[in-house]
Amino acid sequence: MGRVYAGRRSRVNFFRVHLHFDQLQNRRWPRKNPSLTLKNTGSPLILCSKSAIEEPLRVPGFNQGFADVYVVKEERCVEPQETTRCSGDVLVGSVVEDSNLEEVTNRSNDKAPLLSALWENAIKGVGQMFDSGNEFRNALANFSIACRFGYKYIKNGRESIIVQCDADGCQWKIYASAVGNSNIFCVRKYEDKHTHPTNYEDTVKYRISKMWVSNIIKEKFRNNPAYTPREIVKEIKRDYNVDIAYKRAWRGKETVKEAVNLSLKNSFKLVPWICQRLIESNPGTVAVYTSKSDSTFHQLFIAYYASIHGFRVGCRPILFVEEKSLNGKYLHTLLSVTAVDADNRMFPVAFAVVESGSLENWRWFFRNVKVALDDNRDIIFVSDRKEDIVKAVEEIYGSVLHAHCYRHLTEGFKMMLKCLHLSPSVQDVLKMLLDEIAYAKTRVDFDDSLGKMRSISENAYDWVLKNEPIHWANSLFPGKRYDQFSVNIAGSYGAWIPEAQELSIIELINLIHKNITDIMVGRQTNCAAWKFPVGGTIEEMLKRNISKSEGLHFRCSSAFRFEVFGIPINYCVDLHQRTCSCREWDMVGLPCIHACAALTSIQADIYSYVEKCYLKETQQAIYSECMHGVWTKEIPDGTSMNGIDDDASSSGLGLLRPPSPPPCLHRLRGRPKKHMEPQNKEKNMEPQNKEKRPLHCSLCKEAGHNRKRCKNQM
Repeated sequence: MGRVYAGRRSRVNFFRVHLHFDQLQNRRWPRKNPSLTLKNTGSPLILCSKSAIEEPLRVPGFNQGFADVYVVKEERCVEPQETTRCSGDVLVGSVVEDSNLEEVTNRSNDKAPLLSALWENAIKGVGQMFDSGNEFRNALANFSIACRFGYKYIKNGRESIIVQCDADGCQWKIYASAVGNSNIFCVRKYEDKHTHPTNYEDTVKYRISKMWVSNIIKEKFRNNPAYTPREIVKEIKRDYNVDIAYKRAWRGKETVKEAVNLSLKNSFKLVPWICQRLIESNPGTVAVYTSKSDSTFHQLFIAYYASIHGFRVGCRPILFVEEKSLNGKYLHTLLSVTAVDADNRMFPVAFAVVESGSLENWRWFFRNVKVALDDNRDIIFVSDRKEDIVKAVEEIYGSVLHAHCYRHLTEGFKMMLKCLHLSPSVQDVLKMLLDEIAYAKTRVDFDDSLGKMRSISENAYDWVLKNEPIHWANSLFPGKRYDQFSVNIAGSYGAWIPEAQELSIIELINLIHKNITDIMVGRQTNCAAWKFPVGGTIEEMLKRNISKSEGLHFRCSSAFRFEVFGIPINYCVDLHQRTCSCREWDMVGLPCIHACAALTSIQADIYSYVEKCYLKETQQAIYSECMHGVWTKEIPDGTSMNGIDDDASSSGLGLLRPPSPPPCLHRLRGRPKKHMEPQNKEKNMEPQNKEKRPLHCSLCKEAGHNRKRCKNQM
C-alpha cells in the first residue's frame, strides 16, 4: 500500500511517495505510473529524478515499516491535479510544502561557470592590436572556445593572417596583418556574423595546439611539476568543456618543461650578480663562486653575516655536516653546515651548491667555512663520516674531533639485524641496548650494556666494535658535544627544499634567504618573551631533572661537596667545580639529578649553575644581527641580462653558463628484464645462502615443527 502526492515546485515536478517497506523491497509500483523510478539512498527521505539509474533496492525498515520517497519528474505539470481514485489505492492529491526539497533541487541545477567565459572579448573588432602573430593566434583560439565555434586558416603567414569559420555557408571572417616592419599585428577586417546549422555546437572541432595547452597549464606546472597528462585532460574538460587527446596534453607539458629548463639555464648568468648584491646588502657576508675553464658554473658558497656572527658569539663549537641531492636538471648537490643555539634548536651557518659530493668539492667547501667563520675554538664535526668528508675535514682543520651521526648509525644497525633473521622482539632488545651503549655517561655503563648485547648476539657485538664506538659512544668520545648526537634533519637546509619541485639557482638562494630571515626574526621575538633565564627546551630538561631528584638521599661533606646515595653506587657532587661523578653535568652543561638534589637542599638558584651557552643573553647575542634581503624588483631578466653587464665589467665578474646536466638514462620499451651480472652474482645471492633461523613451535617451544604440526598439543 502507498500514497503518492503530486505537485510543482520551482520548475521541477515531484512526487512524494509514502510506501510500505514490502513495496520498496518488491518494487511494486502502480500500473498507471510505470515511468516513476526509485533510487535508494539509505535515508527515510529519498530524492531522485525520473531518469535515475535503476538498481536493486536495499532499504532497511524505518518509521515503523514506511518510507517517504521524493521522485522528481523531468516533465512539467500544468496545474495540480484534484484528488482522484486510481487502481492500486494510490491517491494523487494536494501539494506538500517542503522548503528543503526546493533548496536541494535548485542546488542540483547550479553548475560552475566555465573559465572560457572570460575569453568572450578576446577578439573585439577592427583596430585591435596584438604584440605578435602568436598572441593573435592564441587570442583567436580562446575566442573560438568561448563562442563555441571552429575556424580554419585561409592564410597563415608572418605578415598576414586570414581566418574564417569552418561551418558551411558561415560568413564569420577576420583578417589581421603586421604593422609596418614590426611584429605588432592589427585587425583590418572583421565580419562578426555566424550562420550555423542545427546541432553545430555538438560537432564543433577546436584548434587545440600544444602551445595553447602549455599556456593553460603553465602556472599549475610550476606549482606542481608532477602534473600528469591525464590530469591535464580531465581539468581542461572540467574548466573549458573541451576534449583534448592525451598526446596533445603530453606535448603541452613537454613544452612547459622546455620553458622551465630555459629559465633554469638563464638563472646561472645571474650568479655573479646575486653574489655581489648579497655582499652589498649584508656587509660581512661571504659569497664565493667558481667556474670551469669554459665559463660554466662549478661551485657556489654562501655564508650570511648574521649566521657568522651568531656562531661566533653564542653557538657551541659543534658543526653538523649534511649532504642533499637536488632534483633540478642542473643543480646537483647541496652541502651545508648547521649549529645549535642556546635553546638546542637548529642554527643555519653556511651552504654550498656543487656538482657532487666529491672529495674536491668537500675540500673547497670546508676551506670556505674555515675562512668565513674565522673561529679559534676547537670545532667538533658531526656527520655520517663518509670517507670524502673525513678526509676533507682532516686536510683543512687538522686532527679535530669528528663524531659519527647516531641517526645514520642506527640505520646501518637495523639493516644488519635484518640479515641475521632474528625475531622482532630480539631486534627491539638489541636496538634498546645500542641506545644504552651510545648514551652511557660512564665506561662502567658502556661495558655493562655491551656485555648484555654480546650475550644475546655475537654478530651485533662485533658490529659495534667494527664501527668504532669512540666516534659516537658518549662515554668514549674524548670531546664535549653537549649530548648532540645526530644531525637535526627536520630543521636543516635540506628540509627547506621541496622534494618534487625544480628550482633555479636564484630561486634556491631566495628560498634559503627567506627561511633564514624568518628564523632570525621569529627567534628574536620569541627570545624577548622568555619567562625564565633559559629557553623552553632547556627549562623542560631542568624540570625533568628536578622532579627525578626528589626523594634522593644525600650527605653533605663540606659547603660545596655532597654525596648522593644511588643504586648501585653513590655519586659525588662538587658545586664549586660544577662536576658530578655521573659525568652528565660535565658533558651537557646542565645540573644533573644528583646536582639538582644538592642545590635544592641548600635552596640555591639552579639557573646560576647552568652553563652560559644556554642563557637568555647568549640567545639574544646569537640573533642580534638582522638579515637584509635583495629586492626582487632589482633582479634582472636572465635572458636579456639588462643591468648586469656594467656590474660585471666593473667588478671583474664574468657571466656564467649553466653546467652540463647529468646524462639521461633512456629506458627501453616494455617491462625491464631481471638479469644478474656474473661478477655480482655471489654478492646478490648472499642473503639466500645464509643459514636461516630454525622453525620453532609456539606451544611447546621446540624446534623442527610449527604449532599446526605439534604433537604435544594436549
